[in-house]
Amino acid sequence: MRFRKKQARNLLLLLLVVATVLALGIVFRGRQTFAEAEGDLISDAVEENETAESEHYINIYDNGTHITVRSDATTVREVLERAEIRYTDRDNVEPGLDEEIDGREYNINIYRARRVLVLDGGEKHYANTAKMVPEDIAEVAGVELKDKDIVKLVHYDDILETGMLSAFQVVRAKTVKLDYYGKKTTLRTQAKTVEEFLNEQNISTDKEKNWVSIPLEQALASTNEISVYLQGKQTITVDETIPFSERVNYDYDLTWGQEKITQPGQNGQKTVTYEIDMRDGIEISREYVSEIVTRETVEQIKTVGRKATLPPGSHEDWMAAAGIDSGDYGYVNYIISHESGWRPYAVSSNGYYGLYQTNQARLIAACGEGWMNDPVCQLRSATSYATGRYGSWAGAYQFWVSHNWW
Repeated sequence: MRFRKKQARNLLLLLLVVATVLALGIVFRGRQTFAEAEGDLISDAVEENETAESEHYINIYDNGTHITVRSDATTVREVLERAEIRYTDRDNVEPGLDEEIDGREYNINIYRARRVLVLDGGEKHYANTAKMVPEDIAEVAGVELKDKDIVKLVHYDDILETGMLSAFQVVRAKTVKLDYYGKKTTLRTQAKTVEEFLNEQNISTDKEKNWVSIPLEQALASTNEISVYLQGKQTITVDETIPFSERVNYDYDLTWGQEKITQPGQNGQKTVTYEIDMRDGIEISREYVSEIVTRETVEQIKTVGRKATLPPGSHEDWMAAAGIDSGDYGYVNYIISHESGWRPYAVSSNGYYGLYQTNQARLIAACGEGWMNDPVCQLRSATSYATGRYGSWAGAYQFWVSHNWW
């Protein structure tokens, strides 16, 4: 009886343990399922949030139209491709096609190319462009603009010819020469009158202070030369040119008469200060004050050929051709040998020339341009000198032997 009670108690304990284990399994399994479900919800939320963060709200302004798209594209090009918006190379997309999209909101502007007309005087220039700035449009149309030129939009009447109601008109600036207190310059301007131009240059138009060569109210033109001078005594600075000098070198290996510049000359520049007295644009007096050399001159060096082309034959042949008596050949040979060594082109350190070493003017007068390469002519001139001064070649010889010159 006691044994049966013990068995019943053990069985009851066993059932209790089994029940507890089963209960705990159910609880743990339920908790695991709940955690997995919760994880799935968090994952979906993160993914959705990441997608939202990578997308942008993009405003596209296209030639007067406006659309807004939501996109995760990374560049302007990609946005336009997804939105199926077409464009050409002549259209202008801002920002550039390869610019990266940044920020939640982003703006893209598309300026479409259109046909434009640019008027430049009597010339018409057409172009297809998306440019908006008038000066840029003129450049695309092949019109070269200079300083102070402007371009403006104007009404155009000939719609039947061009199909356009407007055009871009190039207004060329006037070119004015200004002499301001002695300083001369050339300026470009859109001013309409002389007074407006001077005001533009911050030049006083007070008649007690400045004298102006043209009436202030006169319409300005490109042909105007305007002088402005301070009334009374004033100091002016003037840029002046310093002419370069030339040095001539003779080259006896260079053909006679041939010339070449071995060093080009260059004018110098100096700034000179004067004190002048002006009365109604007329200079009454001018006094030198000082000067500063701003650029030194460069001497020009010219090389002149003096290589003589002598006639054929011996010295005796030359003397015979010059009409010298054969009895005088010895006298002539002695003097000429000592004076020049029979070189018609010889030049001494004291400035004497030719066979018998005389001044240049005498030889040029006797022989013309070929005076340094014509020994026959030089001998004729020498005979005239010998007989005129010493009576004969014999007399000239006797004087030379006694004095070592003649």
